[in-house]
Amino acid sequence: MKNVFLVSVANGYGGAERSLELIVRNAPPDVRVWVFARHPEHIAALTAGGLPANVTLIRIGDIGSLFGRRRAAFRLLQACWRYRPESIVLNTNHSALLAAMAARWMPGIGALCSLYVRDFQWTELDYIFSRLRGCEVLVPSDAITARPGYLVPWYVGSAAARSFVVIPDMVEAVPGPAGDEGYFLHLATVNPWKGHVELVMAARQLAAEGRPAVIRSYGLVADHGLHERLVGWIAKLGLHRQVTLADYEPDPMDILRRCRAVLVPSVSHSGGPESFGRSIIEAWACGKPVIAYAAGAPSRLIRHGVDGLLVAEGDVAGLAGAIGQLQADAGLSDRLGAAGRARVAECFTAQRVVPELFQHLLARSAR
Repeated sequence: MKNVFLVSVANGYGGAERSLELIVRNAPPDVRVWVFARHPEHIAALTAGGLPANVTLIRIGDIGSLFGRRRAAFRLLQACWRYRPESIVLNTNHSALLAAMAARWMPGIGALCSLYVRDFQWTELDYIFSRLRGCEVLVPSDAITARPGYLVPWYVGSAAARSFVVIPDMVEAVPGPAGDEGYFLHLATVNPWKGHVELVMAARQLAAEGRPAVIRSYGLVADHGLHERLVGWIAKLGLHRQVTLADYEPDPMDILRRCRAVLVPSVSHSGGPESFGRSIIEAWACGKPVIAYAAGAPSRLIRHGVDGLLVAEGDVAGLAGAIGQLQADAGLSDRLGAAGRARVAECFTAQRVVPELFQHLLARSAR
C-alpha cells in the first residue's frame, strides 16, 4: 500500500484545515494516509466519528518555539524514514517550514513535497524553496499566481522555476435549500479585507432608500479594533435590525440553506483578495447565489448573471444594488442558486476532486 503524508500544522484554524478534513474523509481506501496535525479544533474535526481505517493521525505539539519546531521536524523525519511516503502535501506555511527544517537531515525531501499554497499569508518563501528543492506548488485557483511578486516570477512561472497545479477547494454533498428566510449571509473573519465596512455602508444606503436588507455576518474576530468600530457604526447609524455580527459558526450549512444569498465583498488589499472563496461553493452546494466583488478568485469563479452577481471592487452603491435586486426578486435568486448547485456537482464535490488529487500525487511520485 502506498503512503501519502498530509502535513497540516498551523496556529489557527480555517478553510485550509477544513479542506484537508474533506480530503481525509474521502481519501482512496487503497492509499495509506498519515495526517500530521496540531490545532485542537482541527484534530477534533478529523477524529469526529472515527478516522477511516487507512488513515493515521500523528499529533504534533507546540511549534511556537525553536525547540518545538525542531521536535516536530524530527517527528516528520522519523515518519519519512520509517514509512517512505510517495508524496508529502504541506497544507500550510508552518507545515512547509517544518519540512524545510527537516531537509537539513534529508536533503531529498523536497522532491516528495507539494506545497498547497491556499492564501497570501505564506512567509520565508526564499528559505522554503531553497531547502525544498524539486517541490511543486498546488493552488486552489490561478488567482494565487496572478499577484506579481508573491509566487510569480520568483518561484513559479519562469523557465527555471516551478510550474503550478490547480486543485480547487471542495464540498461534500449537502441537502438542497431548506427555505428562504430572506436574509443575506456573510461568512468571514473580521479583518480589513473581508468587506465588513462595505456591508455596513451598503446596508445604510438600502435603509435610506426605503428597502432595508437583513445582513448576518458570522466569523472569528481577528481585528478587535475593527470589530469595535463596526459595532459602534452599526449603533450610530441605527442599523442594529439590519446588520448583525455573530460568532464563528463551525458548521454553517443550516444558516446557508435558509438565507437568500451569500455575500463575498472581499477586496484585493490589506491581505486580500480571496484566493478561492470557500463560502462561494458552500453557498452553491446549498442552492444559494453569491454576490461578490470582482476581485481575486471570485471574479474567476462566479459567472455574472448565471450563478451569482459580480460588482466592481469598492463599488458600495453597486453592492447595495445587487443586494436590493435579489431581495426584490426571489425567482432570480432561485435560478442563480440552482445554476451554482449544478456547477458544484460538476466541478467541486470532494468525491470528484479528492481522487484527482491523489491520482496526481501518486503519478508525480512515479516519474
